[in-house]
Order: sequence, then structure tokens, then C-alpha cells
Amino acid sequence: MDYMLERERIAVGETIFDGCQEQPVDIDINLPDYCPDIQRILKCQIYPRISSQSVTGDRLMIDGSCGVKIFYLDPQSACVRCFATEESYSAEIALKQQADNALVLVSPRVEYVNCRASSPRKLNIHGAFSLCARVVAAGQDEVVGNIAGDDVEQLKTTVSFSQFVGFSQQQFSVDEVLELPQGKPQADTIVRADSHAVLQDCKVTAGKLMTKGEVSVKFLYLAPGDAAPMETAEYSIPFTQMLDCGGAAEDCMCFVRFAVAGVDAQVKNDYSGENTYFDTQAKIRATVRVYRKTETTFVNDAYSRRFDMNITAKQRTVESPSENLSDVLVHKSEIGVEDNTIAKVIDVWSEMANANGSVEDGKLALKGKYSLCVLAQDDKGTPFYFERLIDYEHQMPCASAGDLKCSADASVGAVSYRLAGKGIEVKTELHLEAEISQRITFKAISQVSADETKPTAKDDDAPLCLYYAEAGESLWNIAREYRTSVENIRAENDLSGDAVENRGMLMIPV
Repeated sequence: MDYMLERERIAVGETIFDGCQEQPVDIDINLPDYCPDIQRILKCQIYPRISSQSVTGDRLMIDGSCGVKIFYLDPQSACVRCFATEESYSAEIALKQQADNALVLVSPRVEYVNCRASSPRKLNIHGAFSLCARVVAAGQDEVVGNIAGDDVEQLKTTVSFSQFVGFSQQQFSVDEVLELPQGKPQADTIVRADSHAVLQDCKVTAGKLMTKGEVSVKFLYLAPGDAAPMETAEYSIPFTQMLDCGGAAEDCMCFVRFAVAGVDAQVKNDYSGENTYFDTQAKIRATVRVYRKTETTFVNDAYSRRFDMNITAKQRTVESPSENLSDVLVHKSEIGVEDNTIAKVIDVWSEMANANGSVEDGKLALKGKYSLCVLAQDDKGTPFYFERLIDYEHQMPCASAGDLKCSADASVGAVSYRLAGKGIEVKTELHLEAEISQRITFKAISQVSADETKPTAKDDDAPLCLYYAEAGESLWNIAREYRTSVENIRAENDLSGDAVENRGMLMIPV
């Protein structure tokens, strides 16, 4: 005998890819005529960027560019020179199934880079970066909300989870003409532009997200002249941006993340002809995910009071985002070099930061590393370069509980420093983010039937049985063993909860 099952559909996400694919970088460079010869390479780095991503069938398609920047000394070893180039790339990642409506999160990660000068005018660059992607296909699953049958006892569970509503990715630009700070020399050439964007506020308005943020830009530039020194200039640019995301409402949880896709900047003249402005365009990539809190009640277990019951089911686990945490950590460190003396610091910056998180005792514990890159001069005025990996730890309160998964990220904002003995003391602003998800495991029942050839054996002459229960024992398990109902046990023994409070004898109506 099959029972009628009343089913409910819930929105779930299935991860169909979570990994990294390596992209090689092999470039041969001939320096243009306007660049001086290479005396010594100080620093070579690759900067992968993502311009577009899309899912077509069972393939994730990614397009972007990879910039290469080389700092080197000219033959006089008195001035730092810079050469930059950029090449486009396309990548294709195979997914385990098709996904027409998928959440796609992709970020690049530099693996390694080797740079060799085969002559004063030629460079050979060999390296690799990885495209780390997570693709979650949006779909629906079924749970059994009720089993129709007057002989059926059911154990039902109500679960709160976050239902996926919508996802979007958009790119916009923040344009500003930035004036050099007072006292700074004119700018001739921009050597490097660092940028970092942070979200300050987010509000749902008429189905769209009104966001407020700030983008910080730092320029390392050369002043005019053959032996001109390098200078830095830093700016903070506030912005507001309306973002689309279908299905967003005021009762939704919205996760928004900004990433700088690139900075285009040119030196501009003022009315007197002096180079005192940076015409700047910061390209911001916004990723939006929207969830809505909902509750679902489903049958977790069942049995028949009359017959043996056959249940076809499997364990399912879904991840439900429950909390998004962010904080700013100002981390202090001291770094130096053993075989050199730092007489002057030209610039300090970071090119890598990561984070790993775990939740214990109501606190989120974050650990990770970030890089510090130092361009300095020794006591003879000769520029040199070194870098260090710095460890950090941080904690913040967390309200989520249960079986939790943490996805953490870190990025570097402002970096300040001062000379201290033979090294420097550095304060690094770390922007930390963590998404906390609950792992919800349940029994997904697909079919229920009774074996009418195996009726429940009962003693009609004994309406009650005596059972010696342990404290904390489940009433459901006891009722299932004796093929009675939990309500009957509660009523007969004047109980109110789902478990036995004290060790002792129970009367079981059968």
C-alpha cells in the first residue's frame, strides 16, 4: 500500500564547480627606443584581470587581460625605470553539468613569475596565474511536507534557511580629476596605480540596490627630469551606484562585493601648463547576491502503527548563507633587510592577501598572510627592492551557530610606514570579509509504502506496557519501538517535552 505524499519545493543551489585552472604566461619583450637599457631587474610582476565571464551550456567562459610590469635600474643605477605591457587571454572551464541560471564567482590568483634579461634590451617572462571559480547552479528540490494516512505517525522538522533569489554582476566606472597634493612635485610619468574599493552602505529601493562606497587610489609617479625622484600621491573618492538585481526586496539579505578591475589614469596640465592633475577612471566590478529568509516544514521520519513501513530516502545537505561579517584590521609589523641599509623608502605596497576562517564559541577566527613590497634606497642612494610575507590573526563576534562553513577573503587598503633603526615599521589596513553558511542536513523522502503482509503484532489483553527510560531519551524513539504515538505517551505520563526529563518508569499505551 502506497501512501499519498504531499510535497513541497524548495530553492537550493548545487555546486557544479569549485576549483582553480592555471593559465600560463610566456612573453618575450623588446624594450621600445624610449626606454633606457636594463642594468638590473628589481621587480617583475603579472597582474591578471577579468573583464567578462559567462556560462554557455556546460562551459564557463572567461575573458580578461594580464598586465606585466617590470621595475629595473638604468645603466647609471641612479633611477628606477618601469616598463609595462598587457596581453589579453581567454579561458574555458568544463562544468559537470549545464547551468542556465548559475551563480558564478571568479577571482584571479598569481602563482609565480620569473623574469630574465637576455640582453640590455630583451626580457623573457615566464609565469602562471590561476582562475579560481565557484559555480552554483540554481535549482529546486522536493521535500515531503506530510504523509496522508490515519495510521501514520510523523516526525516533522521546521528548518529556517536562506532561499536564493537573484545574482548579478555589473561593471561601472568612477571618474575623477585628482589634483596633486600641495607641496608635491609635478608628475611626468605614472609608474604604478594601486586601487581598492569598499562598500559602506547598501539599501534596497524599488527592486534595485542603492550602494555607497569609496575607492582609494594611490599613484607612484616620476617627476620631470632625467634623475627625477619617485613620488607618491593618495586619494579617496566617494561614490554611489545603483545596481540591478531581480527579485531584491526590503526583507532580503544582500551580499555585495566590489573589486577594482583596473585603473586608467593620465597626467593632465593645469592652466599654467604644469602637470598637476591625474585624470582618473577606476573600473569597479560589483557582484550582487540576494537571499530571502524562509521556513520549510518537512517529514524527517515516519512509521505505521498497523504495518511495517518501507521508506525510500537519502540524506541531503544544503548550504544556507546566514551572516556576512566585515571588519578593518590595522596590522603592525616590522621588516628589514640583513644585507642592506634602508636610508629612504620610496614606496611600500601589497600585492597579495588571503584569509581562512573558522567559527568557535561564538567567535569568527581569521588567519592569513599578506605581502609587503618595499622599494627603497640604500645609504649610497642606489634603489633596491625586497618583499616579505606577513602573518596575521583576527577575531570578531559571530551570531551563527550549528554546522557552519566559512568563506573568507582579505584585501589590503592603506599602507603607512616609518623608518625604525635598520628597517621600517609598517601599518597595513586589512579589509576582512567572511560569509558564514549553515550546513542543513535532512532526510529527503521520495517514496513511502506499507507492507500489508506484515501487520504490527499487538497484545490486545495488555493496553499498557511498562518501560524504564533513561533521562534524555527521545519520546519519538520509544513511541516508534512500541508502534504508538508520542502524544499518547505524553498524556499517559503527564509529559510536555520531546524527551524524558528524569530516569524512571513510563506507561506506554499500545
